[in-house]
Amino acid sequence: MSVAGLLSAGLPAFAAEVGAALLIGALLGAIYFLPLLWIVRRLAGGPAVMPLLLHAIRFVLLAVALAAIARTSGAVVLLAVAVGLLLARAAVLRLGAPS
Repeated sequence: MSVAGLLSAGLPAFAAEVGAALLIGALLGAIYFLPLLWIVRRLAGGPAVMPLLLHAIRFVLLAVALAAIARTSGAVVLLAVAVGLLLARAAVLRLGAPS
């Protein structure tokens, strides 16, 4: 939905749409970044074929998801999804940081 369409639907609808997009972005980010912990550990200690294959699959799935969101929603929703991705990235980095 475009910005004008979201705002004409009312502020509560706009906030709900952006909130849902943030949650979707956080979920996509968790799905994308959590396996990265496993991939890094595998790359550091063994053969690289499986981790690199998983990395390519993660990248393609995220690209397809973002392309679908871009085609069906407006820039505001896509931006909210991107912010959700960044929030998930920060959480996974904090989770995987050595103590």
